[in-house]
Amino acid sequence: MNVVALLESMWGWRGYSDAGDVIRYFRINPENFSGRRLYSLIGPDHSLLVTNSCRECQATANDHGKPDPAWVAENLRFLASEKMDLLLVCGKVAKETYLASGFTFPRVIFMDHPAARRWTTAALNETRQRIAQTLAECGEMSAA
Repeated sequence: MNVVALLESMWGWRGYSDAGDVIRYFRINPENFSGRRLYSLIGPDHSLLVTNSCRECQATANDHGKPDPAWVAENLRFLASEKMDLLLVCGKVAKETYLASGFTFPRVIFMDHPAARRWTTAALNETRQRIAQTLAECGEMSAA
């Protein structure tokens, strides 16, 4: 199954991107904190792409861009056309941007940002279970 996560801002990582770059979607590094957590939540049998609420890449993880709802809607429409099965909307900025975008998708899970400090083991397990259940339902629908 294909999962897309909507986050806030991308920042340059080891020379692959620079401040100001515009990257519509990407495979998040499974070695950084957010990537490791997202891959842990969806499980090893699923594909994960990430898009961001802010168009321009930031210089550091502490920098924040300006959310662009129209750009997010355009990205999500494209990703949905490429067989997106589940959309994870991660964090306050992503939620506000998604809701302002006017784009709707039938399978959305709103959750904390993967790097949020308030995650508990129970919340991670509950979110993991919700994701697994939603993806299982997608599989049943496509098999029917």
